[in-house]
Amino acid sequence: MLGPQQEESISKRMVGMRWKNFAVGLLALLASVLAHAVTVTDLYETTQPVQTTRDAAFGDALKTVVVRVSGQRDAPSKLGAALNNPRQYVQKFGFTSTGTLEVEFDSVSIERMLSNAGLPIWGRERPAVLVLLEVTDNNGSHWVDSQSPNSDRDSLNAVARDRGLPLRWPAADAQQTSVSGSSTAELLQLATRLGANAVLYGRQIDGGQVRWQLISNDGVTESVGTREEGVQFAADAFARLFAASGSQLASVTVEVSSISNLDAYATTLNYLEGMTLVRAVSVEQVSGDHMRFKLTVRGDADTLRRAIGLDDRLVPAAAPATSDLLAYRFQH
Repeated sequence: MLGPQQEESISKRMVGMRWKNFAVGLLALLASVLAHAVTVTDLYETTQPVQTTRDAAFGDALKTVVVRVSGQRDAPSKLGAALNNPRQYVQKFGFTSTGTLEVEFDSVSIERMLSNAGLPIWGRERPAVLVLLEVTDNNGSHWVDSQSPNSDRDSLNAVARDRGLPLRWPAADAQQTSVSGSSTAELLQLATRLGANAVLYGRQIDGGQVRWQLISNDGVTESVGTREEGVQFAADAFARLFAASGSQLASVTVEVSSISNLDAYATTLNYLEGMTLVRAVSVEQVSGDHMRFKLTVRGDADTLRRAIGLDDRLVPAAAPATSDLLAYRFQH
């Protein structure tokens, strides 16, 4: 069994780009890619080197998974004695010839443990993040892209695997235009074209630190830190938006228009039922090509709205003025 896998880079190689010679021209040159949330299928799996004992390796692996699933870096400190017997949560495991533990934990047991401790659960549907990072070394300033040396990307990818945050790296054979003068909307459009939902935009400053901006439909936030801390910053920010209490359930009404045939109905129903946040779905009303669903969800309507917004299968539509339902149009 393999541990979490690095997300595939999107296109071809981007060589020798400077801060003032990057990115928006990609829009005209890259084929359009529909933006879908990434379903992270291996949230409960990890690999862990055995540095002292096998029992200690199981404990470290469990800590990695509870951070990834809760979205909170301090989750292990809040679980106390629940972490004392990590093997009780194991579904399957093995050891490689080099002594590395490969383990998959039982999702139901992990979620129950987190809920009992009052910790949230961050589901499998997660935003893909396009990383635009300029670094400076002995050869001057350059952009990190999908074909950059592994040393430029490996530490960020490792943190992203531990946090369950899918990263996209840009490619390099595009027309060179200015990122620094690009608007938030243009950068988000670039992310969409590259199959991402957000942009993590970093520029190295004094002392090897990076000035980071996280750009998404929820706004722009900033931080300064190392390369690795940029990924932690993004994961923390998205966990606050998308993780929801496992014990807090809400009823949310979702109306979807343009459901004109059985296939559209089945696709919509399967999509809603398949979302990690959604615990139950029932059809409440049918009127022409409009269907109204009653959903029981973790969290609340805002959490559900953000999760649906990661994908393009349902497009926001105008809701009745007197209604608090979430309105969408099925994307054929």
